[in-house]
Amino acid sequence: MGAGSGRRIDAVDIVDGASIGRLIGGVVALCAGVSFLDGFDILAISYVAPVIGAAWQLPREAFGPIFAAHYIGAALGAVLFGGYADRYGRRLGVIIPTAWFGFFALATVYAHDFRSLFVLRVLIGIGLGGALSNSIAMVAEYAPQRTRATLVSLMYAAFPLGGVIGGPIAALLIAKFGWQAVFVLGGVMPLLLTGALLLWLEESIRFLVLSRASNEAIGNILHRIAPDFSPQPSDVYVLPQNRGVSAKPTREIFSREFASATVLLCIAAFVAQLVIVYVVTWMPLVLASIGMPVTSAILASVAYSVGGMLGAVGLARMIDKDKSYRGLVATFVLSAFSIAGIGFLAKNWHGLLAISFVTGLLTVGANIVLSAYAATVYPTSIRSTGVGWVVGWGRVGAIAGALFGTALVAAGLGIETAYLIAAVPSLIGGGAVALVRARPQPAAIYA
Repeated sequence: MGAGSGRRIDAVDIVDGASIGRLIGGVVALCAGVSFLDGFDILAISYVAPVIGAAWQLPREAFGPIFAAHYIGAALGAVLFGGYADRYGRRLGVIIPTAWFGFFALATVYAHDFRSLFVLRVLIGIGLGGALSNSIAMVAEYAPQRTRATLVSLMYAAFPLGGVIGGPIAALLIAKFGWQAVFVLGGVMPLLLTGALLLWLEESIRFLVLSRASNEAIGNILHRIAPDFSPQPSDVYVLPQNRGVSAKPTREIFSREFASATVLLCIAAFVAQLVIVYVVTWMPLVLASIGMPVTSAILASVAYSVGGMLGAVGLARMIDKDKSYRGLVATFVLSAFSIAGIGFLAKNWHGLLAISFVTGLLTVGANIVLSAYAATVYPTSIRSTGVGWVVGWGRVGAIAGALFGTALVAAGLGIETAYLIAAVPSLIGGGAVALVRARPQPAAIYA
């Protein structure tokens, strides 16, 4: 039967009109598992740093490169696996890097010095960066437009949840079994998740249409998303834009149509991650340096993560309801004031918990919703690559945040001055997002 003889079915219209059922909810939950493990892993190294430092007789400044190593790998992984997913599919673009980082997390128990730990942290980061960026794209492509920011943010909000749950668990494991036990758990969990992804994660419906998968496969998934839709063998499935699988997605994201948005989003992601990593990764070490017990410093990090989890979902709901990202700009600006406040409240335990919570709400919330926004800027054919570059530059910012902390510690600055300096990048991020919104963005309505 000719290609034009059947019904032309816009797959995006079907998804946008559907309720959030089992299939979409399952995709969000599975991808949230990836985000959770990313959060657990990033904070795990900050939790074990004081213990490893004492055991290996490493100075505090030595952990700047260790903290940065994860992000070096993650920046590479986000770009490499993003391009892979745009060519070969989101599903394997999530599964392969998840198995990758699980294997190398387990191998971390054999780290015995600075060099071996650094290399393993880079390798773990490659897997986590690729898995997370493709999870963002996957959820964005299954989410109805009316709830896209909320569902992507819910998925990504599992990142701070990994810190909330991981903090007390890490403290218990370190006390009872030593620091190696934290990485045993951090390796087993992603390997178990890999099995679940193989069993239950579907390929992106939009990628299936884009890559001209079989009508039966596309129709069955659309029927599971929207039970009222009855697929027919002669149906022709389309997306709102006339694009195929891109042979050169990186070139496209820097084309005249997308170059300005790509650069501005990368700047915003860079500074967002810089401040998050400085605040949360260095918090246990910085607070311990002013005499606070390690367990109390970890609890302050947990308060930060709880705030981040709630802030991401709350901000996303505001954006979906308002249909505007103006709140994202305001959140970046407000976060600058809260970051500065940490330094002035560090010696007041209850004040520190409160300001850590608020700072997490604002900084993590802004970073997560920024990723949701980035997923709306690019069409399906280049979405994983575009999001991968944004996430990748965020990880470069995270590297800068880790090294930034090293520089501030080595400079011997007071804690008030250090956090005042750390607040400035948030203002830059707000400006970058504002400039993106000030430019015409026809891609925002793309599939």
